[in-house]
Amino acid sequence: MSVLSFLFEALRGDLRPRGGTRDVSLAAALTSGLFEVSQALSAPGVDVQRSFDLITSASASILRVERCVLLLPEPGVDHLVIRSMAGIPRGRQFEKYRQEMIRRVIQPIFASGEGIIITERRPGADRGLLRLMRRLDVKGFVAAPVKGSAGAIGLVVAATPLDRRDLDDEDLKLLSAMANFASVALENAALVARLDKKARKLAAIFDISKALNEESDHSVLFQLIIDRATGLLGASSGSIIRVDHSTGLLFIEAERGLGQTVKSAIRLRIGEGITGWVAREGLPLLVPDVRDDPRYVEASPMVMCEMAVPVKWGSEVMGVINLDHHQAGGFMEEDLEMLIAFGHVAGVALRNANVLRDWTRKID
Repeated sequence: MSVLSFLFEALRGDLRPRGGTRDVSLAAALTSGLFEVSQALSAPGVDVQRSFDLITSASASILRVERCVLLLPEPGVDHLVIRSMAGIPRGRQFEKYRQEMIRRVIQPIFASGEGIIITERRPGADRGLLRLMRRLDVKGFVAAPVKGSAGAIGLVVAATPLDRRDLDDEDLKLLSAMANFASVALENAALVARLDKKARKLAAIFDISKALNEESDHSVLFQLIIDRATGLLGASSGSIIRVDHSTGLLFIEAERGLGQTVKSAIRLRIGEGITGWVAREGLPLLVPDVRDDPRYVEASPMVMCEMAVPVKWGSEVMGVINLDHHQAGGFMEEDLEMLIAFGHVAGVALRNANVLRDWTRKID
């Protein structure tokens, strides 16, 4: 749903003012806050952190609460982290009761996909949650899920109304609208990242294609290919490997991040290791965690993720491009698809540089 659609939905139906000073004031704050956030999210090149800060600030203002917190996942961290906070900070208290918050608040919301309201006078309030609320010095709170394509991925939490009123369903609806804006901000950031990655891929392929027409030294071409591939895909190291079918051995022709010692020392056989498997089978391979794959042959204890693609001449595998990552799950399927494109370019480099003639002689 678009930002403007969220704004329309928030301003119609159940969220229309119902009469009274507070309702009119609330409607005005809602209109102003949502319009400001929607304008920011619609602006080209908006910074995602600025969007998050604006969302928590607007939420605190619209709901008139003491503080508002946005919790989202972070790569390499096994729990939600505070990405933005408005109002009076309570970071230390949150850290102190993190596990209880996860068990009593986050997990139930993630399981149901619905927000919750906790106040002292709300019927059926969980006593454990009420005790947690007192420990956190909170006078009532409301939490709404930030949703991704597969369900809840984060939370927006607003706590302690400034006028000491009881939070109600209207507050949850308003906070849910702001949580939807956080979802839009994440989607926009992911879209921008994907577009940026595609643009950098096209630029890298263009640079290599230009070099194919201007450079005849295959070693320069191979180095350019592996430099662009490792840089573009965030690899810790990478190599272009020649398959010597006469000896059954693999030889590193160009590398980045390995070092000359490793380059000269590693001599895998066809079928050995992840690279050797690709050389034998002629198929691309992504291993998210090398510790779980018996084919992996350790070159560095820091390597956690690896992918490799064949470099072919017709149906014959003449080489392999291999990339390593120091983080498990560091590469995704779209990264493998991009590396396959580099493999095709490397094949063209072989043909254009007449390297195949030399490599074929070695085979014969």
